[in-house]
Amino acid sequence: FRSFMQKRMDLPNYVSNILSSLNDHGFQAFVVGGCVRDALLGIEPSDYDITTNALPDQVETIFSHTIPTGKKHGTITILTDTNMVEVTTYRIEADYQDHRHPNSVQFVDDLVQDLARRDFTINAMAYHPEVGLVDPFGGQSDLEKGLIRAVGDANKRFEEDALRMLRAHRFASRYHFQIEAKTLSAIQACTPYITSISVERIRSELTKILAYNPYEIENMTQLLSHWMPELEACRTCTQTTPYHDTNVLHHILRACALLPTFDETLAYALLMHDLAKPACKTTKDGKDHFKGHPVLGYTIAKRICHDFKLTNVQKRTIPNLVLYHDEKCSDPLAFIAKMRIERGFDDAFMQQLLLVKYCDIMAHSAYGQRTIVKWKKLKEVYADCQEMRPMAITDLAINGKDVFLTTNCEKAQIKPILKEILLDCFYHPQKNQSEDLLKELREKYR
Repeated sequence: FRSFMQKRMDLPNYVSNILSSLNDHGFQAFVVGGCVRDALLGIEPSDYDITTNALPDQVETIFSHTIPTGKKHGTITILTDTNMVEVTTYRIEADYQDHRHPNSVQFVDDLVQDLARRDFTINAMAYHPEVGLVDPFGGQSDLEKGLIRAVGDANKRFEEDALRMLRAHRFASRYHFQIEAKTLSAIQACTPYITSISVERIRSELTKILAYNPYEIENMTQLLSHWMPELEACRTCTQTTPYHDTNVLHHILRACALLPTFDETLAYALLMHDLAKPACKTTKDGKDHFKGHPVLGYTIAKRICHDFKLTNVQKRTIPNLVLYHDEKCSDPLAFIAKMRIERGFDDAFMQQLLLVKYCDIMAHSAYGQRTIVKWKKLKEVYADCQEMRPMAITDLAINGKDVFLTTNCEKAQIKPILKEILLDCFYHPQKNQSEDLLKELREKYR
């Protein structure tokens, strides 16, 4: 970090050209915020924001291709040949009445005043190739210490914009930083403001935290309690059983962290898979039991999926993954028949369920992980079934029209008949021949 002041920050040509154009017209201009933070961390910035003392009208005059994306608040988007860059006038903000958006902004001519309105010190830095790093609030030092610290009065920052509380945890999860003590205390004091934020924003931040480092959720159970009060109950719910070596919440987050590749649907399914355990906990002979938690978990998952405004596909999929995550699979064929034929789930769901079960098993104690042998057998048998056995009505050698013409059954009877045939052919795949099936139909339903 210390060498940054002695080196130039490597800026793309399109960014350097925008800075130069503003400077040539007599204005100050700096890259600011996340791109500076990431450059100090040795991370290639994904985009660049520019701050300037040029007013929005002046920015539009200087550049030929612009979009007034947030002109009222000072932001003009400049279109280059390859990228879009937001250029925002130095400003101060006032009168945050909804804990999210300022009612008014005032343009100023002082960069430090502009940086002072930002959320965290690590985001309140600016850079210009000729000026170097501008860091009035110690952001560089906080990066070195691994701290997330609010700029100025932390309570005021979160009262202004309650989403910043979730952003603090998101940055902590992304960089594996700690939230500075006063900043964390302010989050705890301002937690009630979080309900003023749209659930779409809440979900977006939580999804990123799940992707970066799910364990950060252990530090934010109260912040999420309006939508998932079960998280706090899980945090304090011990599991006295040889299959577990930690509390319910830590097990849940360990399972989330075990996803080989991040998948939003699976991450939320794993986050919800054991939320019902505290409500189902009983203790007998010194051992804890959680009978019925998948069934209650299904109801909890449906509520959360609805409240979080997840997609319709996720609303169908996640509760079912929760319901069947703990389903016994000692008899792999019977388990597969139940899922694919009796319940009618497709291959995509089966693959999702296999992954959820894997993460859940591997998040157990070393003793509990022994059941991975059964999981491997299930996965192996399922792969064989895909090659050798029909698991959907479309895999049969006959179809609904054949049933109708052969049996004269009512239309409502056709699907149940096909399902019955499918189940028989699943266990006896050699029967899946059109002539044999038609002959059986004639004999059974003539």
